[in-house]
Amino acid sequence: MMRIQKDISGRRQALPRSQTGPFKSRLLEAKAQVVTAVLSGKSSYVQGEDAPLRYRLLTDTALRLADLGQTAAYFDLTDLAYQYDVAKWMHNNLRLLAIQLNVPLPEGDWWETHSVEDPVTAFVQFLGETVLPQAEKPILLSFDEADQLLKVPLANDFWRLLTLIEAARLHQPKFEELTIVMWGSASWEILADNGRFPTAALKPIIL
Repeated sequence: MMRIQKDISGRRQALPRSQTGPFKSRLLEAKAQVVTAVLSGKSSYVQGEDAPLRYRLLTDTALRLADLGQTAAYFDLTDLAYQYDVAKWMHNNLRLLAIQLNVPLPEGDWWETHSVEDPVTAFVQFLGETVLPQAEKPILLSFDEADQLLKVPLANDFWRLLTLIEAARLHQPKFEELTIVMWGSASWEILADNGRFPTAALKPIIL
């Protein structure tokens, strides 16, 4: 049952869901887990069937991390449902990344030259050569609607992107300033197995 309160005119009105007991408690606990993971440099996957809770957590976490000096770029994986060209998709993500992090796009024909053999590798190279060296704060890459990865054509390319980033984090010091958070309702084991991605690479946070 929804709890109620009185406004200044004495009329009764519903309390916002986020201010009621269980929802608020779960929100605060999960936000603390996500923020702690990001600030400690541990990438994570946030799993929650309750979409309103998940989206409110994403928003609240973004605001809190911004207050704590974390720079973030947000991506909606729903876009993958309409993409069949990996070069176009990675180029769009590169532009979105540059806009959100306020870094210059590659000059001239950089993208065409670097993406001939592998657009996914080119994106990671852009992170390592341009984004991370210029960053004054740690960077978070946040990917929402991870459930799309169970069915979209370019899912393997996304998992390869994470695999390349994870490898770079292990061998290139500047990538230690980069963390990833994924958001979805499917279990992390199902997602990771579907993409053959190491489950230990991301910390599961269950709502």
